[in-house]
Amino acid sequence: MPRVAHLPFFVVVVVPATVAAALISFLGWQKQRRRKKTSKQILLGDTVDNTKVIRPPLPWIIQKLLSDCRLAYLATVDIDCEGKNASSHLSLMRFTYIKEEEVIILSTRKQTKKFDILKKLHNVALLVHDFGGDQQSSLGYSITLNGECTIIESGEEMERYRAAHLNHNPDYPQFIVGEDIAILCIHVTSARVCNIHDQVEHWNVHDPKEIRLST
Repeated sequence: MPRVAHLPFFVVVVVPATVAAALISFLGWQKQRRRKKTSKQILLGDTVDNTKVIRPPLPWIIQKLLSDCRLAYLATVDIDCEGKNASSHLSLMRFTYIKEEEVIILSTRKQTKKFDILKKLHNVALLVHDFGGDQQSSLGYSITLNGECTIIESGEEMERYRAAHLNHNPDYPQFIVGEDIAILCIHVTSARVCNIHDQVEHWNVHDPKEIRLST
C-alpha cells in the first residue's frame, strides 16, 4: 500500500499545530507588552484602572535631604499676557516633604507675586542644600529639583497638608496658617544632584535611577 495516502492526514495535523504555536506565541507577546505598558504607566504616575496615582520613589539621597532640611529656594518665571517680557522670581520658602506621597508642601499668601505667577505657570525649580549646617549630619549636597506645582486653596486635602506642614515647621505658623494662605504641592519630575566634590548626577521621572555620588 502506498504511504503517500497518509500525507493529507499528516498535513492536516501539522498545520493547525503550527498555527496554534504561532497564536500562543503572539498572545504571550501581547500579554508581556500590556504588562510593560502598565508598568510604564505606573512609573510615570498615570492613573491605572481608576486606582490611586503611583509615583516612582525619589533616590535615597534626595529623600534624605528633603527629610532633613526645611528651607528651599523657589524659582519661578513671570511672563506677561503676550508671552513676552519674561522675568525671573526667587523666594526663600519653608517646605515639608511627605515621603509616602512623594510630594513637597509649601505655603504662600495669595497676595504675592509668586502666587500670581503660579496661577499662570505651574513649572517651578527648587534648590535645597545642607551646606553650612551641622558638620556631623551634613552630607554636603546641593540638589536642584524641577517639578509641577499645584495650588490647593480649599478642602480637606488642603487642611491635611497644612497640618503636616505646620507640624514640620512649628515655629512659623504665620507663614502657614490663615484664610489668605494657599497650600502648594510640588511633584518632582527631574533633579540634578551635586556633591562637595563638584560631581553631578541627573535623575528623571521618565528614566528613574539611583544616585551614586560619594560624600
